[in-house]
Amino acid sequence: MRCKVSVVIPVYNVYRFIERGLKNVLSQTCQDFEILLSDDGSTDGSYEECQAWALKDSRIRVLHQENKGAGAARNHGINEAKGEFIYFFDIDDEIRPNLLEYCVRTMNEKEVDFICFGYENVETTYNSKVIVDFPETHITSNSELRDLYVDQFVMKVNGFPWNKFYRKSFLDEHNLRYEDQRIQQDEVFNLKCYRYLEKAYLSPEVLYTYYVYEKGNTRSRFIPDRFDIYKSVRGHFEELKNFWSLNDIRFNDYLEKRFYTSVMQCMLFNLTHSNCKWTKQQKKDEIERIMTDPLTIQCFKYAEVHEVGLEQRLYRKACKDKSLEQIRAYTSLFGILHRWRKLII
Repeated sequence: MRCKVSVVIPVYNVYRFIERGLKNVLSQTCQDFEILLSDDGSTDGSYEECQAWALKDSRIRVLHQENKGAGAARNHGINEAKGEFIYFFDIDDEIRPNLLEYCVRTMNEKEVDFICFGYENVETTYNSKVIVDFPETHITSNSELRDLYVDQFVMKVNGFPWNKFYRKSFLDEHNLRYEDQRIQQDEVFNLKCYRYLEKAYLSPEVLYTYYVYEKGNTRSRFIPDRFDIYKSVRGHFEELKNFWSLNDIRFNDYLEKRFYTSVMQCMLFNLTHSNCKWTKQQKKDEIERIMTDPLTIQCFKYAEVHEVGLEQRLYRKACKDKSLEQIRAYTSLFGILHRWRKLII
């Protein structure tokens, strides 16, 4: 039976959020939907909890795969979806009660394949809230999307899938699916979508609440191929830049600053993570590999001018010296200082 919306939810060790998240979706004002719970090899009882919910409501279907990442889980959901539209929901967040109704109606009224709407960003550690919204814009060509891309997408750091609504036939027509990166696969997915998108709508409505947790997200995990993933994502940005012949200094600055931050994430976080089981020599080899990469050299030249301050200068020195000992010392020192600062504030 065909339904209006397929709500695709990747599930991996999120047992404590499942009840709240599903009740959130099931209370939508539009009830013509199916929920595809795509389990990615959970080990905390999430899969069993999903099955229990499927017994309560026939609109809930449970999919299962070995652990391959959120992108593969979403692909499983897309391939099994029966809906006219696809919506990706992260179960540890919240959506407004009218999200599905509003997006279905707007898709039909505007005759578009894609909607992007605003969201509330909540930092749970500090209980800080920021609203990210968009000016109402009806896009009728790919060139129009290109012209506003830097202002409305890049400058708002907007690679998420959950504040977007997709027409399934558009995804299928262009064979748009997630790649297998462990992180940032959602941003790559959207970068691929933008190449083909002709009919889209930016909505001023704020329909989603995104919760940032101190633990449990990709920023808190050791990922062995983190640097290679960052390079791959950078490559996808460059491909779209070349496809559109974008010549905007703000976009170039964004790519350099972003990659510099990514390198620092690899050097200061990944190498010192408690789950990093590499030997001392393997860590030194990784430092050598990262620091001799042309993209790293390029972004460090940018950082010499734009990323000022004692902390950044010391981090750059440790990285350029390829000194694991300095990296450990500085991350420990500034980690303590930042924790003290939070306590004082």
